[in-house]
Amino acid sequence: MVYTLKHKILLQAVMHNGLMDEDKAKDLVIKLFNNDKVSLIMNEINEQLQPLNMLIKRAQCEITGQQYWILISIILDEVTRFQDEFSKAQLALLRNIFSEIITSSNGCVQSTVCLNLGSLPEVKLSKTEAEEFLNDTVNRKWLIYKEGYYYMGIRSIAELMPYFRATYDNNLSICCLCKQVIFHGEKCNHCENLFHLYCLKRFAMVYNPIKCPNCNTVFSNINFSGIMDDSTTLAVEDMEIVKTSVKKVLKKKDH
Repeated sequence: MVYTLKHKILLQAVMHNGLMDEDKAKDLVIKLFNNDKVSLIMNEINEQLQPLNMLIKRAQCEITGQQYWILISIILDEVTRFQDEFSKAQLALLRNIFSEIITSSNGCVQSTVCLNLGSLPEVKLSKTEAEEFLNDTVNRKWLIYKEGYYYMGIRSIAELMPYFRATYDNNLSICCLCKQVIFHGEKCNHCENLFHLYCLKRFAMVYNPIKCPNCNTVFSNINFSGIMDDSTTLAVEDMEIVKTSVKKVLKKKDH
């Protein structure tokens, strides 16, 4: 593999905001390389980033289903990455918001609660300062805001998982289908297993009606309206992955 100026241009584009959505990445790869092999090109860049302990990783937003390519450090120690980005007070507020989201029953926290956290002794931010900071974290994808609630942002999910595992391991849940950590999703009313909405939408393209693969309870009234349609366009191999995931869950249940 020859690492070229085209690779560097793509890397710089991702570095500019720390992330790039899948559609923009695909468009740029097509313009630069005359093909749409985004994963292959990103892997070629990652070979160059490896000595720097950096990685461009694909991750998916729990709220929208949008996929992103995100530049992360593979030796992240807690949230030290933020030391140069945020003040001590801002970092304290963000940590408290993370705690509220992770320990909640539905993977989100009311905006009024987040603003009130700004008055904690270790934070001491005015309401205006807290609002400006929260808007900044949303714009930069550390948090997601929707209808009065804050959710875990895609950059936090991709970049801060080592911190979350080290700090909240006993509070973290796993999606029953993809086996990845889940902060917000759909819960089975019977066995209380959790599922990413985008995982369930893929699942629905293979299995109908949608039943919990763990206890066979039928899901009803699932709202997929916020999940992007293009994120659920399954190739044959993707459908096989969904089927394999379900078979593993059923096999484990039988044992």
